[in-house]
Amino acid sequence: MSEREHIAVAMSGGVDSAVAAYLALQQGYQVTGINLHLDDEPADESLLKCAEALQIPLLQADCRQAFHDRVIAPAAAEYAVGRTPNPCCDCNRVLKFHELLRVAQEHGINRVFTGHYVQLMQDETGVFRLLKGSDQSKDQSYFLYRLTQNELSRVGFPLGQLTKVEVRRIAAEAGLPCASRPDSQDACFQIPGECCGETLRRRCGLPVNRGKFIHNGKIVGKHDGIHRYTIGQRQGLNVALGVPAYIAAIDAASGNIYLTTENRELLAGSFTVKQVNWCSGEMPSDGEISVRIRYRSPGCDCRFAELDNGDLLVTPGVPLRAVTPGQAAVFYAGNVLLGGGVIDRVGGGENAF
Repeated sequence: MSEREHIAVAMSGGVDSAVAAYLALQQGYQVTGINLHLDDEPADESLLKCAEALQIPLLQADCRQAFHDRVIAPAAAEYAVGRTPNPCCDCNRVLKFHELLRVAQEHGINRVFTGHYVQLMQDETGVFRLLKGSDQSKDQSYFLYRLTQNELSRVGFPLGQLTKVEVRRIAAEAGLPCASRPDSQDACFQIPGECCGETLRRRCGLPVNRGKFIHNGKIVGKHDGIHRYTIGQRQGLNVALGVPAYIAAIDAASGNIYLTTENRELLAGSFTVKQVNWCSGEMPSDGEISVRIRYRSPGCDCRFAELDNGDLLVTPGVPLRAVTPGQAAVFYAGNVLLGGGVIDRVGGGENAF
C-alpha cells in the first residue's frame, strides 16, 4: 500500500487477537488495539504485555453497562422463561462489533480487524460474504450470522485461512507472550463449575422458578429452577426411571419440566425462526441451503418460507433432534454464511420433505 492505512484490532489478551494484530503489522498497516472492558476485573496482564510486545497503542473502552443491558439481562430473561439463548451470537452484533467500530471511528479509524476464524470476500456484485474458516475445527462463522453489510464492509479477519496450530507457531516465532496461553472454553461471563443460566440469573437478581419433573403425567422428581435446564438434556436430572430420560419441554408458567424416554419425541420436522438476518441484505431465492441449530452440529439441508410476520418456517430434510427455542439457527450455502435467526416454535417429528 502506498500510504499506511490506520486500522484497529480487537484485543483480548489471547493468542488469536495478538496474532491478528501482528499479521496486520506485517501487512504494512498502522495498528491500534481496542479492548472492550466488560467486567469489573482489572485489565488482563497478558493484554498489556501483548500490546507492549507489538509496540502498538491500546485503547480501552468501558462497556460494562452496555454489556449488562444488551447481552446479560436479555439472556437471563430468556432463561427465566424456559428458553436457551446464545449470548455470544447476540453479543457480536449488539455489543462487540458495534462498540469496536464506534470507538475506532471516534479515533479516525475506519476498519477493525478481529481474531475470528472466518473468511471475508467481496463478490463480483460488490456484496461482502462471510465464509467458514479454513480450520473447520475452529470456524466461528456460526456466531457472526447477525453481521450486516454495514459491519462487513468495515472489518477484516486475518486468521481466516490459518489453523490454530499455525497461529500458535506464528505467535511463538514472533515472541508474543500469549503464544502458549490456553484457549477459553466458556462464555466470557461464565463462572467455572456453574451453569450459564445460573450465572446469568444471579447477575440479574432474578427469582428461581422451581417446579417438578413430569413423566407420563406423573411427578417423578423436583428441580431447582428451569433456568438450569435445556431441551434434550440428559445429565444432571437426578431422576430414576430405569432408562435414560431427556427433557422434552419446559413450562415456565407452572415451572414443570416434562421428560421423555423416547428419542423420537425429541425430533422436530419443522420450526420457526424469528429475528432473521441475511448477511447480504437479501433473502436467498434458491440454491443448496443448510441449517445448523448448534455451533457444533452438522449442517442439514432445509427448505424455508417467509411467514406474514417476517419469521421463517424451516423444514429440514430429516427431522432434527432437540431443536431448542432461543438457540441460533444459522444458514449456509456450502461454505458461505447466509444468515440466521433465533429458534422460536418447534413442530413435530414428521419428515416434511
